[in-house]
Amino acid sequence: MVFKCQEDSFLKEFTSKVVKCESTTEPVVEYGKSTKFQGYQITVENTILFPAGGGQPHDLGWLNEVKVLQVLRKGEEALHFTKEPIEVGTNVTLKINWERRFDHMQQHSGQHLLSAILEKEHDLPTTSWWLGSDDSYIEIDIPSVDPKILQNVEKRCNSLIQTALPVKVKLCKANDPNLDKAHLRGLPNDCMDTIRIICIGDVDENMCCGTHVSNLSQLQVIKLLGAEPGKKGKTNLRFLVGNRVINIFQNMLDKEKALTVILKNDPTRHEELIQKLQKNFKTVNKNLQNVLTELAQYEIERVINNQPKPKYVFMFKKEATPEFNRAICKGLEKEGLFIFCASEEPDKPKEGQIIIQGPEEHCNVLGAQITEILKGKGAFKHGKFQGKASDLSGINKCKKLIEDYFNDLN
Repeated sequence: MVFKCQEDSFLKEFTSKVVKCESTTEPVVEYGKSTKFQGYQITVENTILFPAGGGQPHDLGWLNEVKVLQVLRKGEEALHFTKEPIEVGTNVTLKINWERRFDHMQQHSGQHLLSAILEKEHDLPTTSWWLGSDDSYIEIDIPSVDPKILQNVEKRCNSLIQTALPVKVKLCKANDPNLDKAHLRGLPNDCMDTIRIICIGDVDENMCCGTHVSNLSQLQVIKLLGAEPGKKGKTNLRFLVGNRVINIFQNMLDKEKALTVILKNDPTRHEELIQKLQKNFKTVNKNLQNVLTELAQYEIERVINNQPKPKYVFMFKKEATPEFNRAICKGLEKEGLFIFCASEEPDKPKEGQIIIQGPEEHCNVLGAQITEILKGKGAFKHGKFQGKASDLSGINKCKKLIEDYFNDLN
């Protein structure tokens, strides 16, 4: 069956009759993410809401005022998933979430154009494609693609968009000789009775069950985002079409404006200023490490020279680095002391690094209790525990635990 949405992809409202309404627990899938669902699947005589297929996600919309959360094809039927039932025999007005639908039309038609140019002009056939919520990609059966080819492909696609080539639909039967001109790419088996062929001028003809624009000018623009390694030696070519290009440009512009306020500089000098800041940061960080090294040596000498000699060292410095803590432990490892060092993660004040080191009899008693309080992850090895603490809120409790333990020994 060819649904109404496949006859006219621009139809936004349509009246039909409910022929089935059944309860269902089939999950709802949104751009590949599955969520539990309990509700109803409603079948109408015909629909303008596209059921997922051919790489294109399902439409969203309404049956009267009842929200449709998913549409799936089952044989000749389109199942509309809703939270509320609708009585069989009811005439309903179907309305579509047009912004979502038109976005899918732009991406899908753009994919047809992009794949056609890659294959016919560069012998790079598309093996699959994915339409995501933010961007899309096509899979090319080659380990890598020459960047110059991608530049030419993008330029060629946009030049064809500017010519407003018509995009038409031809309906054929399975034995129609016109099918010899098309390539089957992911067409569902239950679409094989009446077959749709999407024709982009004289550039491409392809079998497809999805919805498409009526001419290439409605794509506005295609932007290739880059090629990435795919599965089994293939390449994923990420792209945007139409309004998604405008949206990402607006996001980039907003970020540039925010960066301009922070840097207090002209946008043309952002790169220069950031490079300068990075260089300054490396210098400051190197100086900080030198200061921390000197501080660690000072702390080591202070402990060694302290009289009477302490039985333990408890050191929690929020700003300390792992290198600082390790330096303290290394400098005191021959002193026979129980040592506890901790520091915070820069951007996660409740998390940090801990090191426990010392005589085995003390570590056996205190180690498990400390790691339990701080939710530490790691293991004791050669008389030392080094790992992560996911909750430093109990640091004072650990300090009292260690104090009480050694006071009791006295």
